Amino acid sequence: MVRLIEVRQPREHDVVAARFALAGFGSGFEATVSWRLLGAGGAPLGEGLVPGVGSMGVVDDFALEVELPAGVDARGEHALLQVFGDDASGENPPGTDLNQVRVTLFTGMQGWRLYEVVPGDTLSAIARDEGQGTSVADVFEANRDTLMDPDLIFPGQVLRVPLF
Repeated sequence: MVRLIEVRQPREHDVVAARFALAGFGSGFEATVSWRLLGAGGAPLGEGLVPGVGSMGVVDDFALEVELPAGVDARGEHALLQVFGDDASGENPPGTDLNQVRVTLFTGMQGWRLYEVVPGDTLSAIARDEGQGTSVADVFEANRDTLMDPDLIFPGQVLRVPLF
């Protein structure tokens, strides 16, 4: 089956802030596809339209700066970004060509630093020395795709360190 929508940014397990880039390619009804970000338990954190995609089977690139509503507050929340086309039949909720990308949301984050673990490092030392208002929990949640235990890190691992 040919998919007419594909998300290229953010990528699976990326960390995102209250504003983030959404990019990919697609084709949708009236050159528009939809996006929504779901938090814990499937609660919607934000949603909107992505204009300027292709239409009538013609695929085109899209890029959009997503901005979550002012009331959304999350620090290390694992969320699900969905991007999809319109389904007038209602048979394929939330829509056609559904793309789902797991991300970790830090609404107050100003950016992040990449840090390579060296012998003797601990997450608390990394948070203190490399972070900016960063806790051990922030570093752990930002790297849940590679860390299973906050007390078990290895030299050579590259970690994302959120900055606030």
